[in-house]
Formats: sequence, structure tokens, C-alpha cells
Amino acid sequence: EGDIVPGQITFFRLQSSADAKLRAYVAEGEVLPVATRSFGSIGVFAISEMGRFYRHVLIEKNYPHHGAVAFGHYGKSLYNVFRYLEVTEIGFNQPKGMLYKSENPFA
Repeated sequence: EGDIVPGQITFFRLQSSADAKLRAYVAEGEVLPVATRSFGSIGVFAISEMGRFYRHVLIEKNYPHHGAVAFGHYGKSLYNVFRYLEVTEIGFNQPKGMLYKSENPFA
């Protein structure tokens, strides 16, 4: 119970669709040193290009609200695990200038 300790994190999810196809996402970021003054285990997360990631991966691909958090930067390892599991669709927080498939290049 209380604020999550600030530091590096990897936010990810692996799930199966109704037709038994695996899909996943992974994004590295950090927990910010912000006092939440709330209950439960809670923290403020910062992920590079989160607005675009949220729109073009989490919402567009219909992912549920919750994901998993690993404390540390493990994106490379998780991405490799997902590839080993033959996950064909792996979303990630693409850097500025690297457009998502559905992103308008003029926006």
C-alpha cells in the first residue's frame, strides 16, 4: 500500500484473441517521484510518446485498460520472448518521426 518507488519500468501486456492469436505490446518508461496521496499501490508513469502509443496501440487495437509492470528496462528481453512465442503483432511506443500504420503524416 502506498506510492510506487520512482525508477525505470517496462509496461507490457500479452494476450490472446478469441481466435487464439497472440498479440502484445511493450513500452519502457519510468515512475515519476510524485506524491499521489491516494490508496492502494499507485504511481505516475511517464512513457515517451505516450499519447501516440495510447491512441495507435492501446485504443486502436482494443487493449483493456490494465497492463503489467516490470521494474527496470526489459523491453528488449520481453520483445524477444514475444517473438520466441511467435507473437506476430507487437506494439511499442514508436519514437517521434516513426509513424504508426494509421497515423496521419500531416498531423
